[in-house]
Amino acid sequence: MAKPKKFLMALCATMVFLQALNINLAHAEEVTIDEGDVAISVSPMRESVVLNPGDEYRSSFIVTNPGVVLQDLHYKIEIQPFYVDEDYRPVYDEKNNNNQIVDWITFDSPTKGTIHPNNSDTIEYTVKVPENAPAGGQYASITVSTDIDQPGSSGININESLAMAHLLLAEVTGNSVTSGEILDAGIDSFLLGRVIRVYSSIQNTGNVHSLATYNMKVSPIFSDQVLYDTSADPETHYILPDRTLHNESYWYDTPMIGIFDVLYTVEFQGITTEVSRIVIVCPWWLLIIILLFIIILIVRIVTLVRLKREKAERTKTEIG
Repeated sequence: MAKPKKFLMALCATMVFLQALNINLAHAEEVTIDEGDVAISVSPMRESVVLNPGDEYRSSFIVTNPGVVLQDLHYKIEIQPFYVDEDYRPVYDEKNNNNQIVDWITFDSPTKGTIHPNNSDTIEYTVKVPENAPAGGQYASITVSTDIDQPGSSGININESLAMAHLLLAEVTGNSVTSGEILDAGIDSFLLGRVIRVYSSIQNTGNVHSLATYNMKVSPIFSDQVLYDTSADPETHYILPDRTLHNESYWYDTPMIGIFDVLYTVEFQGITTEVSRIVIVCPWWLLIIILLFIIILIVRIVTLVRLKREKAERTKTEIG
C-alpha cells in the first residue's frame, strides 16, 4: 500500500497537452491521502468549441468532491489567460492575442461554494464573442481552487492549496488558417528495458488549434497476434497555433525478451505518417551473457587454432 503523504505542488499542464490538453494542478491541505487518490475533480477537463463573432455561447462543467479526505471542499472559480511557450510548457496570466477570450467569459453560477464529500456542483458560464473578435484560436483556463478564506478552511496554507481546471479551447471563425506538418516520427529499435517507445514532432503553423492522433500497434515478428493496439482509443493532443509538440508514447507491458513488429501512425490535419520497424527487446543481463559466451567462444577458437599450429610445427620438426 502506498504511504500516506501530503499533496505536493504539481503543475501537470504538460500532461494537458500529452493527454488532450487536460489541466491538473495539485497542492495539499493539512490532511493526508494515499498516493493516486483524487481529492477534487473537474469534468470535462477541456472543451473545444467553434464560435462566430457576435455569438453567445453557454456551457458548464462539474466540480466533484470524491470524499477521499472526508472533508467539505471550499472552492473558488477564477479565469486565467492560457497558452504555451516554445517548449510547450503551460503559461498562465500572460495576455496575448490568443487569450482575449478571458474578457468574454462571465459566470452564470456562484464563483464560490462548498461541496460536501461525495457531492458535486455544476459551474455554468457564458462566452459573449465580440463582433470584432479576431479569427483563430482563443484559450482560457477556468481554475477551481481551494478557497482558504472561507470558514472551515483554517489551517490550510495558501501555498498548499488544491486546484484543477477546465480548459476552454475556442476557434473564432473568419480568416482561420489551418496548416502544419508532421516533422518526424520514429521508433526505438533496440531496447535493453521492457518499454517500447515511439516518438514524433508536429508543427502547427496555422492560427487555430488542431487535433493530432497517435496510434501504436505491436505484434510478434513471427505471428499475426496483436499484443498491443491503441486504435480503439488512440492518444490525442491538441496542438496550439505557432507551436511544435514533441510527443512520446510507451508500451510498458513489453515481454522481457522478443522480436516485435511495431507500427506507429500519426495523423494531423489530414496528413498521415506511418512508421514500421522491427524492435528487439533484450534485457541487459542476457546481453552480458551473450557477450561473455561470444568472448569465451572466440578465446576457445583462438586456443584451438594455436594448438593446431603448434602441433603442426612439432610434426614438421620431427619429420625434418
